[in-house]
Amino acid sequence: MPFTYEDEPFFSAYQAITDVWKNRKPQRVVAESFNISRNTLKDWDHSFALYGTVALLPEISHEQVDPALERLVILVKLSRPHERANHALRLAKALGIEDASLEHIRQIQRSYGYGQRMDEADICFWSGLQHILESVIKQKEKPPARPVHNLHDRPGTFFNYQRDHLQHRVELFKALSKLEKKRQIRPVLQEFGMAPNRFYVLKNRYMLYGVWGLADLVQKGQTGEKISPQLELQIIEERLMDPSLSTAKMIKKLNLKCSRANVQKIYARWKLSRFKKPVAIRGVISSPVPAQVTEKQSPVEASAKSRFPDLVDTSGLKVNRSFLQFIKHLAYRKVVISNPGTLIVAPFLDQLGVIEAWHTYGPNSLRTSEITNNIIVNVMRIIAGFPSIHDFTLNADRSVAVASGLVLNPGKTRFYDAFDEIRFSHLQFLRNDASCRARELGIIEGKEIAIDYHCDPSDSRFPEDKALSKAPDKNGDMTYAHRPQILWDSMTNTIINIAYCEGKSRAPSALYRFCERNLFMIIDPDVIKEIYADSEYTGEKQLIYLTVRSESDITMCLKQNPKIKRWKEATIQQGVWQDYREQYRIASKDFILPETKKPFRFVVKQNKETSEIRCFGSTHTDYSPTKILDAYHIRWPVETGIKDLIENYFLNKPTGTSPEKVEAHYYCIMLARLAVDYFRSQLCIPQWQSPEDWKCVLSTIRTSIFSNQNCELSLDDSGDLLITYLDGDRQGIKKRLAELLTSRKETGLNRVSWWGNRGVQIQVKDQYAI
Repeated sequence: MPFTYEDEPFFSAYQAITDVWKNRKPQRVVAESFNISRNTLKDWDHSFALYGTVALLPEISHEQVDPALERLVILVKLSRPHERANHALRLAKALGIEDASLEHIRQIQRSYGYGQRMDEADICFWSGLQHILESVIKQKEKPPARPVHNLHDRPGTFFNYQRDHLQHRVELFKALSKLEKKRQIRPVLQEFGMAPNRFYVLKNRYMLYGVWGLADLVQKGQTGEKISPQLELQIIEERLMDPSLSTAKMIKKLNLKCSRANVQKIYARWKLSRFKKPVAIRGVISSPVPAQVTEKQSPVEASAKSRFPDLVDTSGLKVNRSFLQFIKHLAYRKVVISNPGTLIVAPFLDQLGVIEAWHTYGPNSLRTSEITNNIIVNVMRIIAGFPSIHDFTLNADRSVAVASGLVLNPGKTRFYDAFDEIRFSHLQFLRNDASCRARELGIIEGKEIAIDYHCDPSDSRFPEDKALSKAPDKNGDMTYAHRPQILWDSMTNTIINIAYCEGKSRAPSALYRFCERNLFMIIDPDVIKEIYADSEYTGEKQLIYLTVRSESDITMCLKQNPKIKRWKEATIQQGVWQDYREQYRIASKDFILPETKKPFRFVVKQNKETSEIRCFGSTHTDYSPTKILDAYHIRWPVETGIKDLIENYFLNKPTGTSPEKVEAHYYCIMLARLAVDYFRSQLCIPQWQSPEDWKCVLSTIRTSIFSNQNCELSLDDSGDLLITYLDGDRQGIKKRLAELLTSRKETGLNRVSWWGNRGVQIQVKDQYAI
């Protein structure tokens, strides 16, 4: 791996010190070879001896600001990411912070990654860089009790790995840069006493921040109770507006569950006790709208899980009797299982509010006294990786049954006949509730939305009798098919909703009803930033509807109907082409939509070799044609997402042939995908994410920890289900999983209602260890 890179003064400084200390070269010769003055070399020499290699890191140009202003700006951004800079300015003036200005505030925001994009990767990078710079400054602030290196014994004390950690890492990376093969890395790591896991952490930091990433980080320890940024900001606001609030009164007013000492720390940190008169800050930082002002009512409702959190307890629902007996047996014996993924995902599925939604919107005839239901069994079957009911019933493993709160694997009748009472009206509410709950959990954002249309030819021998309708397949032939329309969140790469397209309606005519029932009942139009549509939705009426209804921008791939062909010919006749990447050329022209008189930018994209033409359009008339085509790539997650649903969630293998049963299958797929995405977002395994930020598919997770594993199931001392992996943990994923489930147990999130509020824990053993 390469070590040095351009425009980094550290390497010259360190090589100069190496020549003087280790190679015993005269300072005059070294100064001339590096084209520096002898005074500069002497400064490096004394700094290196006193502080170590960290002293050779160059000084970074910066602007001095009040530390209190910096803390305040970051506090506001952590609490309310979309607050404007002038809000923080007025709050700073209310706190008496001098020299606060909009320019300083914006510089602080940018230096911590809070730019216009509000990209999490930017925030993580710049916050990490600030942490590194702060650590380096702290290491240089106070001279150590005795020098790190001895000026009187330069050759003998040049290498001092015990005290000069940065030198240890620099020499390690220098040694690794000289290797020609990767297999030679381990002996070098052993020579330097570096664990492989620690090396790869340092390597990632080095690739991100350069040699600065190798410096020791000063840990930001915090003892006692932790106050969230949102609560700290609220305490500051309340105290400024009402100086009579003591710490005890503040705790009572905000109904806090913390000690007075923690509130007093906030008072002392911001010197709130010195304010004796109220400070008017309303209208500066977001505050509740006065009661007399009427707000626009949003059609978006809360999920059943949020509205009825105690439904299971108040409704008298019971755990399956056989399952309770099985739990008693687990107290003194172990059971071998091979598909532990269903048990692991169960707490995350329970957080989606499946039980609360079923007993709120499901058919009355199917609301039994048991907590578990057939929807849960089907979802677990999909997660375990059984494509069909037949495949599932042939398997002897009972992981799916146990994860569903049962003991015996259900027969085919439970899957096929149990959904006879479910109607589209029930499924509409059930699907929307799952999406609303996913929005509340942060699985869905709803800012960048893609709409697509999938056609799956039916396998039924009598499709017409099953009320299935015809649709064009990939070859353009009309065939009886299952026709789901899908909404996808392109930013979080997860499903928002999926619905069976009824009757003989085409995609354009079904768009209005689909969006009103499945999108705007879940995502408020004010949240939506842009909608990406495929060529199935080509039509001026559809474009106008999406633009006006969502109040957002629309980017579409356009089917070449007669009107689009006229636009294409008019654009080509202009003859103004420009290259787009290597194999394409593009041209654009703005048109005015007749009904709304709004401009619409039309883009023609032609393959230079085949002359194949595709047409695109966008309401972004301020975008260049290149930017429009680049932005359209944001839609691609829906294409890969549908392929993932087909391959790993068995979208094209419904558990019935009637339209209602097909949509019930879509609902189970939707729950499975949301549960897995929720689980993956909480676990955050680097191996499950590519460098391009693409997340892995379910098959990868199945291979890692979900399916075909050697496991034992038992009970731990707290009564939770205990999964013991018997084949070790070579990648460290199972260890992180165990830590996640333990932490969620402490917060009350690791529990499953159909298990009697039991959770699941992980233990790892290596049965082959000698």
